[in-house]
Amino acid sequence: MRQGHPCDKGLALPTVMVMLALASVSTLLAWRHLWVNEVLLKTEADQLRTQHKAQAVLPLAVQDIVGSASAASAPSMPDLRHTPGDNTQTHPFFPTTLAERDLLRQRLGNDICRAGICAVTPPSPDKADPFSLPTTWKSMTASAMPVSASDTPYGAGTAWYWVDIQPDSAQIPAAASANSPPPFIYRITVLANGLLPSSSTVLQTLWTRASLSDTRGQRHSWRILQD
Repeated sequence: MRQGHPCDKGLALPTVMVMLALASVSTLLAWRHLWVNEVLLKTEADQLRTQHKAQAVLPLAVQDIVGSASAASAPSMPDLRHTPGDNTQTHPFFPTTLAERDLLRQRLGNDICRAGICAVTPPSPDKADPFSLPTTWKSMTASAMPVSASDTPYGAGTAWYWVDIQPDSAQIPAAASANSPPPFIYRITVLANGLLPSSSTVLQTLWTRASLSDTRGQRHSWRILQD
């Protein structure tokens, strides 16, 4: 019987070691690929849940505008948020006339928003609007209306909204009544944070209503703000 050449025996071990090394590298690359895909899937899923949560906050903001108390409000808040009161009071409120908006602007003073009610001065046409950037709203959570834990699946302190009240040049009623169109366009902005630190959504829409008694209104735009 022919015996194997000594050189053949000497090459067997290095060949096996190389094959094992290649198999190990292939296994590590496959594991890394699976790990990266899992991370991306978790991030995408959390971002999608955060976007859905932001969309769910929009009806709460509309209820706040029309006078229905959200779960995040104390029982006494709806009246204060819809009644200007007398000259001794300083609380923000949702105006129904242009004169009341001027009063709101005076009460806000140097503040842009307070308790989620805003009267932003529009920028000049030759300047960019800082309120179209998510970073602007993310820095303003202290002036927002927080959403309670019962209204968001991620608990308290994870969702906020603002309502910017802007005059509508197409609607200039002589006096506000239940049947007159409110002279405003409401820019609703919602900030929602997800479970992951990098997961957040800033959603913005324009909303109007046909009359002061209209509790449904109409959305005219919808967008997610991007830096």
